[in-house]
Amino acid sequence: MKTNSRIQLFPLLRIAAAMAAGVFVGYESYGSMGQTIWLSLAVLSLVLTLLSFSRDTVQGGAVMLTAALLSGYLVTREMDRLSQPLPLGTVEYQAVVASEPQRRGKVMQMDLWVVDGGDAMPGRVKASILRDTTRNQWPDLQIGDGIVVRSQLERPTNYYVSNFDYPLYLRCHGVTATTLVYPDNWRCERLSLESLSYVERTRLAAMKFRHATLQRYLDLGLDDDEMAVAVAMALGDKSRITNDLRDIYSISGASHVLALSGLHLGIIYMLLSLVMGTRRLGALRELFIIGGIWAYAVFTGLSPSVVRAALMITIYSLVGLLRRDRMSLNALALTVIIMLATHPLCLYDVGFQMSVMAVLSILVFYKPVYGLVPAEYLQTHRIVKWVWAMVVVSCCAQIGVAPLTAYYFGRFSVYFLLTNFVVIPLATIILYLTAAMFGAALVPGLLPIVAKLLSTVVGWQTGVATWVSSLPGSSIENIALNRWQLLLIYVAIAALGVAFFRMLKLRSPGTHQFRS
Repeated sequence: MKTNSRIQLFPLLRIAAAMAAGVFVGYESYGSMGQTIWLSLAVLSLVLTLLSFSRDTVQGGAVMLTAALLSGYLVTREMDRLSQPLPLGTVEYQAVVASEPQRRGKVMQMDLWVVDGGDAMPGRVKASILRDTTRNQWPDLQIGDGIVVRSQLERPTNYYVSNFDYPLYLRCHGVTATTLVYPDNWRCERLSLESLSYVERTRLAAMKFRHATLQRYLDLGLDDDEMAVAVAMALGDKSRITNDLRDIYSISGASHVLALSGLHLGIIYMLLSLVMGTRRLGALRELFIIGGIWAYAVFTGLSPSVVRAALMITIYSLVGLLRRDRMSLNALALTVIIMLATHPLCLYDVGFQMSVMAVLSILVFYKPVYGLVPAEYLQTHRIVKWVWAMVVVSCCAQIGVAPLTAYYFGRFSVYFLLTNFVVIPLATIILYLTAAMFGAALVPGLLPIVAKLLSTVVGWQTGVATWVSSLPGSSIENIALNRWQLLLIYVAIAALGVAFFRMLKLRSPGTHQFRS
């Protein structure tokens, strides 16, 4: 069957793009169109889709329009839920600590899941509890503790002018209110969790288990910075990373190893594949690996970037069982469709945006760029092959991520390629050693040895990042982009990409094709 254009090879990509456009329009125009209007338009578009079965072009456009309108309805419904009026004045409510309490100056910050407080209460609240020296209860607060609170709830606001929208960030994570709690206005109390959903209770149990695992890290006596990096990479908890350490990794271009994403879950996938060993188990082997990936995703908190990576790996495994191309634009598009359908506001999550753009850029550019060096030469020079593969994948990922990094953080790391050559192999070793620690705990005397090795490797990684960040011109700072400039940069990248592929086609017709 012939296609009119190469984009027709990726029908799911068109639907994912339409859904993303629908979420964007629905969010930006929120308040001007209600759920009923969006849903009515989606139904009319669906009817048009069914009636235009004899006209492929019209039907294709109607399908995309339906996807966009449904996404607009979904994001409007989500915004209606998150925009419920808050109770006025000081109110008393019961809640459960739903995140690791973090010390920030004079307060302890944490997320609270409200379990009882009336119909007008939001589900999730970002709380700042003032520390005091009289009652001195705050050091004992842990994930899963029940507390009774009296405070005034407020809508989140931005602390300073930047492209990072803090209230939107909180909405992406289900937080609809912030509050300041005075020392005498809260107390610990054992509470029932029946009002929480099964998913919320499961996540809470996973977070409590993660906290227990974190305590085991603390008992190993690692250096503070080394422990903070190891915990961030293995458990997804970045609360102990200092601002100085965060800047070191950001300037050197290594900050992606601190945020759980496809890199980390890909390493976990390889580790589980090694544990399972033989491929003769077939579907059972893949199901075990998928279960392990999702257990790890729940264990680390189900951030949008982790969910994206877990979904991608799940599709990767299932498609492999069908003997189809595992890594394709359709697989990435299906992942985006599922996420936008279940959580439309994740489109605005910075981690989700970066992970999707990095994978998209790799899928589009990696194969043709890698093919610029003859395969015969790479097969006879294995070291060159590894170096070239690392260069290509790092540069391709940077093409997709660099504009977002400049937009949100005003920075571009000049020596990212040099950093990745060292940091990515070390990150793999760190995650393997972290997994080994669970087994080493069963053998007397072995755990301290593994912990020492882990501390050493983390120290090497931080040392490399520190050295790179100290090089002259290590980063370009204070980049100021607005939303339209960001869009124009991606349009320019797309245009240059089209020109590049046409050049390749002229050089060797038919040899450089996208994978379907």
